[in-house]
Amino acid sequence: MSRSRPAAVVTVVALAVALTGCAAPGRAPVAAPPTGVPDLPTRPVVLRILDVSGVLALTKPVIERFAQEHPQLVSSVRYESGTPTDVVGKLYAQQQSGNVTDDLVLTGTEGLSLLAKQQTVVPLLPGYAAALPDPTGVMTPAARQLQDVLNGNAMIISGQPDGPVLAYDTRTVAHPPRTPQELLTWAKAHPGRFGFAAVPTGSGPANQFVDALPHMLGDPNPADPATWTKTWAYLAELNRYTAPYATKTVDTFDALAKGSLDIVLSETGFDVQMKAKGVLGDHFALQAFDDPVTIEVAQWAAVPRGVDPDRLAVDLALITYLLEPRHQAMTIPFRAAFPVHGVDLSMATADAQARYQRHGSPDFNRRLLATAQVRNPVVGDHVQVKYDIWNRSIGSTK
Repeated sequence: MSRSRPAAVVTVVALAVALTGCAAPGRAPVAAPPTGVPDLPTRPVVLRILDVSGVLALTKPVIERFAQEHPQLVSSVRYESGTPTDVVGKLYAQQQSGNVTDDLVLTGTEGLSLLAKQQTVVPLLPGYAAALPDPTGVMTPAARQLQDVLNGNAMIISGQPDGPVLAYDTRTVAHPPRTPQELLTWAKAHPGRFGFAAVPTGSGPANQFVDALPHMLGDPNPADPATWTKTWAYLAELNRYTAPYATKTVDTFDALAKGSLDIVLSETGFDVQMKAKGVLGDHFALQAFDDPVTIEVAQWAAVPRGVDPDRLAVDLALITYLLEPRHQAMTIPFRAAFPVHGVDLSMATADAQARYQRHGSPDFNRRLLATAQVRNPVVGDHVQVKYDIWNRSIGSTK
């Protein structure tokens, strides 16, 4: 976790290179995407998937099943990982060379906002609506609202309003904080014992926390980070007592498990993953904030510009497959809610149901989902603003 400051510097450089490059004159054109839904290929393709937000932790089993059930479409699947802040530059370089090697990008809302800003991805709606599920009919109200905000540049394939919450060690924290002010007071009394990942890494818990704070603290325009007087002041004060920022969310849970931290930012999905994998034991618990505000977290499937029609057709088929309730149910061990209607615990395998009941804190999840005010994350151009202010005012000072 001591690597956090170099990570922040790298993030700034990556963003500068990516955004400067994408805006540069003389950008080589890529082939225009088909104006209608392309035909499925007559020969199977190698599907190449770039994951920049840890989405494969939930969706890889579903993708593998799709490939197994559709050998006429997919000969094999290759995976690569990256970060939300370097994906724009990576795809831009591919498009400049005329050789787009990534067929599908799995990303969070922050990463998609950066991709959409630079017009690096193919808008999927309304152009390919005939090959995709109708968000109005299949998505929950919160997911549909967020889907609309990103203007059809990708499709939500996973998500839920499940954070921010606090994960803590019950052996060392008798009374976990219940408000942002109580968290600040606790961190001040226990310097270096509270931690989370750097916000520009795309960490779900970190971004949910920062995006929820304007609502909880009373900033007048939660959608615009440039106006967050109270939130940035709070984060600057909290920064004085937090541990060095991790480069990955999972690093914070490792530190919690090893006793290096006592409280970390979390979300219910991460909590059940960490417990099901044995990273966290039974003596770790969750605490929601009073009058909770949760942020609608989403994972998206986006298609880079320059992908040939055969692979685009397979991408559309895979996205449709991922959104079917029976396939969403395959992620039940790691999720409490879903972006589509019709997913029920009974649809999961007996083993998956047992794992969720054992590790998923179902009572806590039900209370949180029933009582929280659900709000959208920061999106679009405001993501860049949020990252810039974080790097300048918070991350670089650690």
